[in-house]
Amino acid sequence: MTVVKSLIALAFLVFLSQGLQAAPKDCITTLMGNDTRDTFNFTLHSDDVDRDFGRDFLAEAIFTIRTLLDREGCSPTDVNFGQGPHGRSHSRCSKVVRNQEHTRVCYVETNLGYFFLTKDLLENINISYSRWD
Repeated sequence: MTVVKSLIALAFLVFLSQGLQAAPKDCITTLMGNDTRDTFNFTLHSDDVDRDFGRDFLAEAIFTIRTLLDREGCSPTDVNFGQGPHGRSHSRCSKVVRNQEHTRVCYVETNLGYFFLTKDLLENINISYSRWD
Protein backbone atom coordinates (compact mmCIF):
# COMPACT_ATOMS: atom_id res chain seq x y z
CA MET A 1 0.00 0.00 0.00
CA THR A 2 2.86 2.39 0.81
CA VAL A 3 4.49 1.71 -2.56
CA VAL A 4 1.26 2.57 -4.37
CA LYS A 5 0.96 5.86 -2.46
CA SER A 6 4.59 6.67 -3.26
CA LEU A 7 4.04 6.00 -6.96
CA ILE A 8 0.92 8.16 -6.99
CA ALA A 9 2.79 10.96 -5.24
CA LEU A 10 5.68 10.66 -7.71
CA ALA A 11 3.32 10.72 -10.69
CA PHE A 12 1.61 13.81 -9.25
CA LEU A 13 4.95 15.61 -8.82
CA VAL A 14 5.97 14.78 -12.40
CA PHE A 15 2.62 16.07 -13.63
CA LEU A 16 3.04 19.31 -11.67
CA SER A 17 6.59 19.87 -12.88
CA GLN A 18 5.54 19.41 -16.51
CA GLY A 19 2.71 21.88 -16.01
CA LEU A 20 5.08 24.44 -14.48
CA GLN A 21 7.53 24.06 -17.35
CA ALA A 22 4.79 24.60 -19.95
CA ALA A 23 3.52 27.81 -18.36
CA PRO A 24 6.29 30.14 -19.61
CA LYS A 25 5.83 28.84 -23.17
CA ASP A 26 2.10 29.63 -22.90
CA CYS A 27 3.00 33.11 -21.66
CA ILE A 28 5.40 33.63 -24.58
CA THR A 29 2.69 32.53 -27.02
CA THR A 30 0.28 34.98 -25.39
CA LEU A 31 2.80 37.84 -25.57
CA MET A 32 3.46 37.11 -29.23
CA GLY A 33 -0.25 37.29 -30.03
CA ASN A 34 -0.39 33.56 -30.93
CA ASP A 35 1.75 34.43 -33.95
CA THR A 36 5.18 33.42 -35.19
CA ARG A 37 6.69 36.89 -34.79
CA ASP A 38 9.85 37.30 -32.74
CA THR A 39 9.05 40.81 -31.43
CA PHE A 40 5.85 42.46 -30.24
CA ASN A 41 5.15 46.00 -28.96
CA PHE A 42 2.84 47.08 -26.15
CA THR A 43 1.83 50.43 -24.67
CA LEU A 44 0.71 51.05 -21.10
CA HIS A 45 -0.38 54.38 -19.70
CA SER A 46 1.66 55.58 -16.73
CA ASP A 47 -1.56 55.54 -14.65
CA ASP A 48 -1.48 51.72 -15.02
CA VAL A 49 1.85 51.76 -13.19
CA ASP A 50 0.89 54.27 -10.54
CA ARG A 51 3.67 53.74 -8.01
CA ASP A 52 6.59 55.93 -6.99
CA PHE A 53 9.98 54.29 -7.47
CA GLY A 54 12.00 57.47 -7.11
CA ARG A 55 15.19 57.10 -9.11
CA ASP A 56 15.11 53.28 -9.18
CA PHE A 57 14.31 53.08 -12.89
CA LEU A 58 15.05 49.37 -13.14
CA ALA A 59 12.57 48.54 -10.35
CA GLU A 60 9.97 50.65 -12.15
CA ALA A 61 10.70 48.80 -15.42
CA ILE A 62 10.34 45.40 -13.74
CA PHE A 63 7.09 46.47 -12.08
CA THR A 64 5.82 47.70 -15.46
CA ILE A 65 6.68 44.37 -17.08
CA ARG A 66 4.90 42.53 -14.25
CA THR A 67 1.85 44.77 -14.85
CA LEU A 68 1.95 43.96 -18.57
CA LEU A 69 2.30 40.23 -17.94
CA ASP A 70 -0.63 40.30 -15.53
CA ARG A 71 -2.74 42.23 -18.05
CA GLU A 72 -1.88 39.68 -20.74
CA GLY A 73 -2.88 36.75 -18.52
CA CYS A 74 0.56 35.42 -17.61
CA SER A 75 1.24 34.05 -14.14
CA PRO A 76 3.75 35.81 -11.85
CA THR A 77 5.68 32.53 -11.74
CA ASP A 78 6.10 32.52 -15.55
CA VAL A 79 8.80 35.19 -15.44
CA ASN A 80 12.23 35.09 -13.82
CA PHE A 81 14.01 38.46 -13.86
CA GLY A 82 17.27 36.95 -12.63
CA GLN A 83 17.65 34.50 -15.52
CA GLY A 84 18.81 35.42 -19.00
CA PRO A 85 19.77 33.19 -21.94
CA HIS A 86 23.24 32.48 -20.61
CA GLY A 87 22.63 32.39 -16.87
CA ARG A 88 22.32 35.53 -14.80
CA SER A 89 20.40 38.37 -16.47
CA HIS A 90 22.02 41.68 -17.37
CA SER A 91 19.42 44.43 -17.09
CA ARG A 92 19.97 48.16 -16.88
CA CYS A 93 18.50 51.59 -17.56
CA SER A 94 20.36 54.52 -19.04
CA LYS A 95 19.87 57.71 -21.01
CA VAL A 96 20.74 57.63 -24.68
CA VAL A 97 21.46 61.39 -24.63
CA ARG A 98 23.05 62.85 -21.51
CA ASN A 99 20.90 65.40 -19.64
CA GLN A 100 17.82 64.41 -21.66
CA GLU A 101 15.54 62.50 -19.28
CA HIS A 102 13.07 61.57 -22.04
CA THR A 103 15.79 59.49 -23.75
CA ARG A 104 15.99 56.96 -20.89
CA VAL A 105 15.74 53.35 -22.04
CA CYS A 106 15.56 50.26 -19.87
CA TYR A 107 16.73 46.88 -21.10
CA VAL A 108 15.44 43.94 -19.03
CA GLU A 109 16.40 40.30 -19.56
CA THR A 110 14.15 37.49 -18.34
CA ASN A 111 13.70 33.80 -18.96
CA LEU A 112 10.87 34.73 -21.39
CA GLY A 113 12.98 37.05 -23.54
CA TYR A 114 14.09 40.65 -23.28
CA PHE A 115 12.19 43.91 -22.98
CA PHE A 116 13.02 47.49 -23.97
CA LEU A 117 11.02 50.16 -22.14
CA THR A 118 10.79 53.83 -23.04
CA LYS A 119 8.44 56.65 -22.03
CA ASP A 120 7.02 59.17 -24.45
CA LEU A 121 6.02 62.74 -23.62
CA LEU A 122 2.32 61.79 -23.39
CA GLU A 123 2.69 59.61 -20.27
CA ASN A 124 2.77 56.33 -22.21
CA ILE A 125 5.21 53.53 -21.50
CA ASN A 126 6.26 51.74 -24.69
CA ILE A 127 7.39 48.15 -24.25
CA SER A 128 9.09 46.16 -26.96
CA TYR A 129 9.26 42.42 -26.18
CA SER A 130 11.49 39.97 -28.04
CA ARG A 131 11.55 36.27 -27.31
CA TRP A 132 14.77 34.29 -27.13
CA ASP A 133 15.49 32.02 -30.10
